[in-house]
Order: sequence, then structure tokens, then C-alpha cells
Amino acid sequence: MVNFTRRNTLFLGAAGVLAPLGTPAILRAQEKKTVKVAIQYGTSHLATTIADNLSLFKKHAESNGIGDTQFQIQRVSGSPAINDGIFSGSLDVGAYGPTALIAAWAKTKGSYDLKGIAACNDAVLTLYTNDPAIKSIKDISPTDRIAVTATTAPQAILLQMAAEKEFGKGEAGRFNQQFVQLPHPDATVALISGTGISLYFAAPPFISTLEASGKCHKVLDGQDIMGSPYSGALLASTKVFADANPKAVTVLVDGLKEAMDLIKADPAKAAEIYMSVEKTNLSAKDVEAAIRSQTFTVEPQGMQRFASFLKDNGVIKQAPAVWNDMFFEPISKGNGS
Repeated sequence: MVNFTRRNTLFLGAAGVLAPLGTPAILRAQEKKTVKVAIQYGTSHLATTIADNLSLFKKHAESNGIGDTQFQIQRVSGSPAINDGIFSGSLDVGAYGPTALIAAWAKTKGSYDLKGIAACNDAVLTLYTNDPAIKSIKDISPTDRIAVTATTAPQAILLQMAAEKEFGKGEAGRFNQQFVQLPHPDATVALISGTGISLYFAAPPFISTLEASGKCHKVLDGQDIMGSPYSGALLASTKVFADANPKAVTVLVDGLKEAMDLIKADPAKAAEIYMSVEKTNLSAKDVEAAIRSQTFTVEPQGMQRFASFLKDNGVIKQAPAVWNDMFFEPISKGNGS
């Protein structure tokens, strides 16, 4: 069985913890005039950053007849902070990794009913090490520490999937006790400096920083494990919010789509906008290269496979019958997986 910390269990089970205390603020939600959206760091959230920077959400709000609705974007580190905000009512929409979204969906069925609104990108996740002796996961020793953004993050689940594939059934949790939770920027610095960790499952543009350092090398990547594309980040909210604010949901999807069109047409401009918002030691050329290496789409990918793995390893009690069950319209009517 894949085990999680008590802290993550509490966050993912927030509906069960909070429900007995009375009707949470979010369950009393009405149509919003200010939609608060929390995202995390890195180019996985580039489309949201661009849509915000170029006022695309405002543009689509006006075209959908809710021009007086404001979309406020803020950055946080990790799904736990987003769960806190969503379930306390201080946030309306949050960015999750695919596995955190699946776990939250499963835990909140019948209460908050958290579901996805749209994917933000296809993931490019790669396990790096600063130890020349580590060539594959078979070389990871019990004393090695592995940085992931959260124990429910796709990086952690991917490594569990790789462990099961390499060492057999029942071995998914082989490295669980070696996980260290660090935000991407902190993990990047720690791996390059050799401080506290010897492996880190990285995302763009931090992959470029690791490559440029000359001190780290690739062990394996998510594509090796999954064998097909899989989502990196996804926006999600509760059924109460989506039901009360269907036009806001449409605005978010349409704003992301237009931002993704811009990323594809002008990655140099996308890199410029990203660098104006997030601090990075990379050159504009390196950031552009990191952006070009990714696919930005609102269509969720790999969700059913992740859900099946989580169910098989006891993380969730029941997987959805189809991936669409975990998303609101219009994305649930799309071509995800």
C-alpha cells in the first residue's frame, strides 16, 4: 500500500474533517464577483500566468456577460496550501497535480465534490541526481533523500509506479520514507549544492537549471514510466462553485485556450512574460527552450491510469468509471484520458 503522511491525509480528507463543524463557507457560495485562483510555480502554470498578464480572463469575462467579475491570480507552494484555501472558502479555484486532484476528488465525493476545470499542460517530469553512482532507480540506496513537491504529487506517484515496475507488486512504497517535500526552486538549489538531497523529480524550467549546472544527470523521466502523455497541472474547484459560476468556469477554460495559442505561436513572448513574473537565473533563450519542450493543452491526459494505480495501492477507495467523472463541463465533454 502507498502510505501518506498524516498531514496530507488531513488535507485530502478536509471535507470529512470540516463537515461536522457546520456548513463551511464555500458551501454557501453564491455567484462570485471576485474569483480567487491559486497556482504554483514553474512553467506548468504558464498559460494561467499569460492569461492573467494579458487580461485574457477579463476579455472572456466581458464576452460571456460577466465583465464585472474579477479574476485574481496568486502563487502558493504546494497542494496543501491550495486545499486549505479551497475548503476554507478563501480560494475559489486551485492548481493541483494530477494525483493530488484524483485523491481530493475521491475524498470529497458527496461533500465538496472537487473536480477539475481544465488541464494546464502535459507534464515533463524528470528524476535527476547529483550522485554519479546512481544510473537507475536500482542504484538508489536507503540513505538517499528524494525531493518531491508533496507526497501526493505526480513526481512521488511516478516514482512509486517505477518502483512497482522495477521491483514488483507490493514495492510501490519502496522509497516513500525517503521523500523530502520541497518546492521546486528550493529542491533545485539543494540538488545542485548537494545539500540534504541526492535526487529530485524536476519540472521545467528547473530541468534547464539542473542541466546547465553540470552537477546533475538524468535517471529517468515520467514518459519512460507512463509510456504516454500525462497532465502536469490542472485547475480545479468545488461543485458548489462550478454550479453557481458556470460562466466563470467557461471564462477560465477560454482564457487558458487563448493563452496556449499564444504560447504555441510566440514562445519567445511567452518566455518574456514568464520571466517578468517569476524569478529565474536562466537566460531568456533557456526559458524559451523549456517552454518549447512542453505541450500546453486544456485536455487532461493520463488521469484514468493514475486513478487506477492509486486505487490498486489503497490511496483511494474507488477509481472513476471514466476520467470524465473527475471534471466539470466543458472539459468533461472533451478528448482527455
